[in-house]
Amino acid sequence: MPPDQQQQQDPPRDNRGGNLSTPPPRAASSPQPQLLPSHLPLAPSATPELDPRKELEQALLDLQKHAANFVNLSRLQLAISGLRQQPGHESVRVAILGLTSSSDVSNTAKQLLKLLLADPLKTEEEWEQEIDRHNLAQPMIIRVGVEEQQELGTMSMTRGSLLHEINVSSIALNGHKLELLLMETNPYAAAQDEGLSAFEEAVLVPTVDIPTSNTGRYTPITTPVHKALLVADGLLGAGLVATLPLIESESIIAAAVNLPEYKPADASALPFTVVDVGTAGAGLRLIRKDIGNAMEFEHKWFESNVPKLVEWLKQDLISTPENNATKPPVRRLIASLLQNASASIQREEARQLSTTLSSPSPSTTLPSNTSHLQRGLSEWAETAHTELQEQLDLAFSSRRWRKLGWWKLFWRVDDVGMLTTDILSQRFLPGAERNAIFLAGRIEEAGVPTSNFPITYTSPASSSPSSSEVQEPNPTSLANTTSKAAGSHIARWPTSIPTARSYLQNKTIPALQALAQKLVLQTLSTSGLTTSLGALAYFGTLATGLYEAGAVAALGIVWSMRRMQQQWEAARAFWEGEVREEGRKAVRGVEVSVAHVLDNDAAARGGGSSASSPSAQDLAAAELDKARELVDKAMLALEKLK
Repeated sequence: MPPDQQQQQDPPRDNRGGNLSTPPPRAASSPQPQLLPSHLPLAPSATPELDPRKELEQALLDLQKHAANFVNLSRLQLAISGLRQQPGHESVRVAILGLTSSSDVSNTAKQLLKLLLADPLKTEEEWEQEIDRHNLAQPMIIRVGVEEQQELGTMSMTRGSLLHEINVSSIALNGHKLELLLMETNPYAAAQDEGLSAFEEAVLVPTVDIPTSNTGRYTPITTPVHKALLVADGLLGAGLVATLPLIESESIIAAAVNLPEYKPADASALPFTVVDVGTAGAGLRLIRKDIGNAMEFEHKWFESNVPKLVEWLKQDLISTPENNATKPPVRRLIASLLQNASASIQREEARQLSTTLSSPSPSTTLPSNTSHLQRGLSEWAETAHTELQEQLDLAFSSRRWRKLGWWKLFWRVDDVGMLTTDILSQRFLPGAERNAIFLAGRIEEAGVPTSNFPITYTSPASSSPSSSEVQEPNPTSLANTTSKAAGSHIARWPTSIPTARSYLQNKTIPALQALAQKLVLQTLSTSGLTTSLGALAYFGTLATGLYEAGAVAALGIVWSMRRMQQQWEAARAFWEGEVREEGRKAVRGVEVSVAHVLDNDAAARGGGSSASSPSAQDLAAAELDKARELVDKAMLALEKLK
C-alpha cells in the first residue's frame, strides 16, 4: 500500500483492548504562505475555498474544545477519525448487541452473526467454531477483511489481546473496512428514563469492561459504532423490543427477533425484523453437506428472513473512490452527533432559565412578600410544559383526530375546520392560560404593577420574513426594548397563549381546510378523467377490451389516491408539529414576560440594576451562544460535504 494511502487508514491499535477507541485528534496544520516572484504581476486577491472535509473536521475540533459538555466525546472522536480517512474508504463499525432480558439471546446473537458472514459454499470454518465457544459475558471483535499472508477463509487471533478478537475473510464484504462488535447489552433504562437521544447513545456507545490486572478488576471504556443491530429471542424479547424507540432511527439502529415458524401478515408494521435462525442454520448445513441441496437451501434461507439483515449490514458499505463521496454511515454519525448536541444545548438553556426564575438574583433582592411569586412562576412553567405535552398527545391520538384520515376526507372534508378548532379549544393549554391569569392576579395583589406585561410572542403571520420566529428576549435586556414599545405592546396579563391559539385558528386551520378540499377535488377529477378515458377507449376503438379499459381507469384511481394520501398525511404531520412548536413558544413567552415584570419591580425596589458587570448567568449564556454557533457552523459544513 502506498505511504500516502496508508496514512489515511485506521490508527494503529494497541494490545490493551482499546481496538475500537479513536485516537486523540491532531492539530490541524495550516499551509505555508508562498511568495510570488517580483517580476510577476499581482493577481486579484481571492480567498481559496477550504475543503469541506477539512472545514467540517476543524468545526468538530472546535466543538470538542469549546463545547465538550454538550457532545459525546467518544462519538465525536469516531467522527473525526472518519473524516481523516480517504473519502469512500472510511471504516464502518457495527455492533451486534444481544439484549440480556431475552431468554436465549446469547446463542441467538452468535448464530445470527455466523449466518451474516458465513460462506455457504465452504465447510464450517474455524472462526465459526471460535464464535460458538466464546462467552458473550466478554465482548468479541470481528474484523472483516483479508489479512496479509493469510488464505481466504482462515481465522487469526491477536496474541496478547485483552479482548477476544478474530479476523474473518468474506468474499462479499472484504475491502469495505467493516468491523463488528459482538456483546450483550441492556438499553432499557436509558430508553425509559431519558428518551430517544439517551437510548441512541447507550446503544451506539456501548461500554466494554477491560481487565486491568489478575485481581479481577475491570476498567470500563466506551466503544462508539456507526450502526447497531439489537438481537432478541422469543415472545418476551419481542415485547421488550417493541417498547424501544426504534422507528425514528431505523437506518442507524435496527432490531431482529428470533421467532421460529412465525410468519406475520404485514411485517412492515412491526418495529423489528422477524427471523428464524434455526431454519436458516438448517439450510446452511444442507448445502454444505451436498451442493445438490441448493434449491432447498435457498427456500429455507429466504423463509428465515435473514437476507433482509444481510442487506441492512451491507447497506452503504460500498466504497466510491471515483466520486470521493463520504460513506452514508459516517454522515449519519455526524448528523446525529450535531442533533444531540443541539438538544443538549436547549436543555441546558431551559435549565438555566428555570434556575434563574426559581431563585432571586443576587444583585436585585426581592421583598419578602413577593418571593413566593418566583416559586409560583417556576411551578406554573413546569405544569404548563407538562400540560402541553400530555394534552397534545391525547389530542393527536384521539378518535376525533383519526376521523381526518386521508381516506375519510371524501365525506369529512367540510369537518376539517370544525374538528381542528375543537382540538385547539379543548387541548391547547386551556389550564395554563387560566393559571397565567391567576398568577398575574397574585402579582398585582402583591403590589407589583401588572400594566406593563410585554408581548413576547409574535405570530409568524404578523412578523417580517427575516424574523419569523417567536421573539424571546433576554430578561436582562428586555427593559430596554419595552421602553421603546408603545401601549400596544403591554397587557395586564400575559397574552402569549391566546395569541398563539388565535394564530393557529385563523391562519393554519383555513390553509389545512383549503388543502383538504383541493386534494379531494384533484382526486375525484383525476379518477373521473381516467375512468372517462378508459370508457372512451372501450367504446371508441375495437382493439380495446374491457380489461384494458378497466386497467386505465384503475391506474388513474390508484395514482390519484396515493398522491392524496402522501400529501394529506404530510400536511397533518406538519400541522401537528406546528401546533406543538407554537405551544412551546407561547409558554416560553409567558415565562419571559412574567420574569421581566418581577425583575423590573425588584430593580425598582432595590434602587437600580447591576447589569453593568457581567454575572455568572451572563457568562453561562455566552457559553451557550458559543456552543450553538459552533454547532450551526458544523451543520453548514456537513451540508457541503460530498
